[in-house]
Amino acid sequence: MRSRLGTFAVACAIVLASGPAAAQVGFPPPPPRISPAAGSIDMHVHSHPDVFGRNMDDIDVASLAKAKGMRGILLKNHVANTADRAQIVMKVVPGIEVWGGIVLNNAVGGINPAAVEWMHRMHGGRGRVVWLPTFDSDKHIKTLVDPNKSGLVVAPGGVVTPQMEEVLKIVARENLLLGTGHIHAAEVIAVTKKARELGVKNIMVTHGLTNIPGLTMEQAKEVAAMGAVIEVCYLQFMTGPNAPYAWMKHWSEVSAKMVAEAVKQIGAKSLVLSSDLGQQGNMTHPDGMENMIAALKGAGVSEADIDTMIRKNPARLLGLEG
Repeated sequence: MRSRLGTFAVACAIVLASGPAAAQVGFPPPPPRISPAAGSIDMHVHSHPDVFGRNMDDIDVASLAKAKGMRGILLKNHVANTADRAQIVMKVVPGIEVWGGIVLNNAVGGINPAAVEWMHRMHGGRGRVVWLPTFDSDKHIKTLVDPNKSGLVVAPGGVVTPQMEEVLKIVARENLLLGTGHIHAAEVIAVTKKARELGVKNIMVTHGLTNIPGLTMEQAKEVAAMGAVIEVCYLQFMTGPNAPYAWMKHWSEVSAKMVAEAVKQIGAKSLVLSSDLGQQGNMTHPDGMENMIAALKGAGVSEADIDTMIRKNPARLLGLEG
């Protein structure tokens, strides 16, 4: 009996000494005591109410993000202002910051200065972002719909339109964040240059390393040198030919290795990490943030650089302290 007990004790000691991994074979990992996404701000959150299939609503996302210890979320909708929604969500889910903005698609009149004026005046002051056209942009339509069709342009021939210039003046005056949306890469460069001339302080190039807008590394360096920040979204880690859903296969994949290279070439101070999640069937936004962090660590990106990209840069872009 003693021999059997001794053998059992030794076996138990080996299992315990081998750490959690040995005890988790065939099981998901245990939840971390502190989420790696704690303190982060997700700058690209899709949620219901929406015209597209979403996996949760604004309140669901805010509740999950708060539970993970995240600092805040930025609500984005392709057809509707989210400044008012952000204010309501903060009342329902205290303890997390929520921001909104407006996307200048046809639903709000396209490149419409009046829509921007009304958005930033919304009660609560949660309207902080102006995105340029997304699915109504010429680049999006030519890339994903029909190369022979046309959409909204903001800088034909490298010169911003009068309406675009008026929008930039409002963004500068109110110290808003300009998101470049789904416009052509050449337009990203032209708009960034003009925005800086007009005094816009904060510019974020929407998922800049994907096929929309399709910036080359040299173009990304060019806009970063002008003060813009390149957004990297976890959704694009899952897109490409092997994506689980048909609509995701038409977007190019951005791997953790590519992001690690961007950190080396562009610098973490010019990059921001967000989820771009919320689509029906996809994982939750906070889970995406955690997965992205893990993938980048695996690709050799340092904790300090990740902290800059998920905490410091988003806070700076939104005009927050630290």
